[in-house]
Amino acid sequence: MLARLLIAFREAFEAVLLVTIATAYLKRIGKAYLVRPLIIGGLIGVLLSIVAGLILYYIYGIAEEKALVEAIGAFVAVPVLTSVIYWMAVKGKRIKQKVELKAEEAAKKGSSISVASLGFVFVFREGIETVLFTLPLIFSDPGGTLAGVSIGTLAGLILAYLIYLGSLRMSLRKFFFVTSVLLVFIASGILGYGIHELIEYGEEVGWDLGIWAIYVYRLPIEKYHPLHDKGIIGSILAALFGYATKMELLRFMFQLTYLVVGLALVIYAYRKR
Repeated sequence: MLARLLIAFREAFEAVLLVTIATAYLKRIGKAYLVRPLIIGGLIGVLLSIVAGLILYYIYGIAEEKALVEAIGAFVAVPVLTSVIYWMAVKGKRIKQKVELKAEEAAKKGSSISVASLGFVFVFREGIETVLFTLPLIFSDPGGTLAGVSIGTLAGLILAYLIYLGSLRMSLRKFFFVTSVLLVFIASGILGYGIHELIEYGEEVGWDLGIWAIYVYRLPIEKYHPLHDKGIIGSILAALFGYATKMELLRFMFQLTYLVVGLALVIYAYRKR
């Protein structure tokens, strides 16, 4: 649940942050009457994100090749998650100016639809990203995913609202740096999970993967031990850091490479700023 919570928390916070920046700007330029369409557009974005999630979950439910679908879901989620981490690390320092510019362009048109569309884009983009990121995880634990997304979204909304009211002050740079590092770990774990499911699918259809399917290591941990990757502690480590009690060579290479390169680029980007 913690991995889903962190993803939803980060995405909900970003969505509300964008909407609140636009709200503050509209009020500052004397067009407070456009705030309502902005919020309505955001709410529509929330609803359509939920609908998209339900559709994708339904597609998985009727799919015959579960392992292949889970692998594809992971391979789609990882590039999107990587682009989010990159965008916030490189472009995030000008986020306020970019949002205000878009709000100004929408306000100049004087149309409620234009402003509502802006709110919709802000929220739907983050919502659909949350759907894509949690999709590979919801297959293995629907209840935990739903709980994590719900709690994380609520926490993100509360934090962003407190910052908007001015009752809470924090460094957004540090917040996004820490969450970006954690998201790199999560993304590497999702990538590794996708590779694992692809290997399982290959075995089902008779692929000869040779040494790539050989386990690099096998930890002497029983299935019902708390440190097993499906145990109480191990499942948390698996979701947050890609931990596994056994790992194939192909998964190990991809997961480790992504983790090392991803962490190096995030640290470099924030240190450069």
